[in-house]
Amino acid sequence: MHEVQLKYKIIKKIGESRKRKFNEVFLVENKITQEKAILKHLTKNQFNRNISDRLRIESDFDFQHQGLPSTLDYYENENEIFLIRSYQSGKTLDMFLNEYRGKRKAEKLLDVLKKIEPILTFLHEQLIYHLDIKPTNILVDEFHDEVNVSLIDFGLAINKNLENERKILFPLGFAAPELILNKLGLADKRTDYFALAVTCWTCLQGRMPLLHANPSKTTNLQLTHPLPSMDFPFTKLSKPLQKLGAKHVFLQPPNLLSNSELEEQLREGMNERYNDLTEFIYDFENAVRKTRKYWFI
Repeated sequence: MHEVQLKYKIIKKIGESRKRKFNEVFLVENKITQEKAILKHLTKNQFNRNISDRLRIESDFDFQHQGLPSTLDYYENENEIFLIRSYQSGKTLDMFLNEYRGKRKAEKLLDVLKKIEPILTFLHEQLIYHLDIKPTNILVDEFHDEVNVSLIDFGLAINKNLENERKILFPLGFAAPELILNKLGLADKRTDYFALAVTCWTCLQGRMPLLHANPSKTTNLQLTHPLPSMDFPFTKLSKPLQKLGAKHVFLQPPNLLSNSELEEQLREGMNERYNDLTEFIYDFENAVRKTRKYWFI
């Protein structure tokens, strides 16, 4: 029996294996302390080396900060990896917001943004960038109309204080152009802001922007089209989200540009984004307030 099995009791499996590809995720409980935790297990093979790397990366991001996970245990041998992370309660952001409509949905999203701002500020001040912000990686717990927010899954995160030699992986549909075009060295807090903009847009509209059935066409749309305006009743909230998710719109294929031209144009797009999340939240809150008279649902 493995040491993990001696220390932790499995409560239930989380998610579907086919969606998680090679690794399994379980809700577990420490047999001595009864503390809940998340166990990620991987059986190594030649096809899942990227997943192995992601688990190793994630284990290094060990936080003692509200809303962020800590690493409780990590075991690795020739055949397996076991990563045990602290348990963060709550519903995914999309599931949480699906319980509300119109004005209440926008106001609840605003509440979440106010709670995630100090989390991202804490990370970014340490030059840590998540690079995988999306609805399923933001957990929301609500109690008596008060929300608590957690940011999970640091398998794609980087710490700019350290060398980050790895293949660039990115979440399809949410990644900023600097990630899509393999320029990890350009990534900074505005890269996370971009993904947050797409996340907010997706949760309000109930669908992803610039999405195509063909993944390569989705990627092309992300590089050649700005974040679109949202449909009614959220249309008037589009402007701050579009600034948060601003990007250079390539009029010619990026692979025809020199490396210096490519990086210059990517920086131009990044410079159009908010440089401070507090400023975005201020503008987004004002947009919500100004449009209250238009809410019908």
